[in-house]
Amino acid sequence: MFTSMTDPIDPTPPVGKAARNETRKAIAATANALSITLLVTIWLQPVLSGRPAGLAAPLATLVFVALQGAAHYVLRKVED
Repeated sequence: MFTSMTDPIDPTPPVGKAARNETRKAIAATANALSITLLVTIWLQPVLSGRPAGLAAPLATLVFVALQGAAHYVLRKVED
C-alpha cells in the first residue's frame, strides 16, 4: 500500500498515564535524593566535624528547600 510523504513510517503510540506518572515519580525521587545529599554534604558534615559551615550552611538550606519544592511540585502533577 502506498503511503504519502506525510505519513510517519514508525508511528509511536502516545505516552500513557502510567508512563507519565512513573516519569514524574522518578524526577521527584531524583530531586529528593539530590537535596538530601547536598544538605548532608555541605551543611551537616562540617557541623558534626566541628568545622564552621560559613556561607555554605544557608546556601545548602536554600538549595534543599528549592529541590524539595520542585519534588513536591512534580508530585502534584501525578494523575490518579
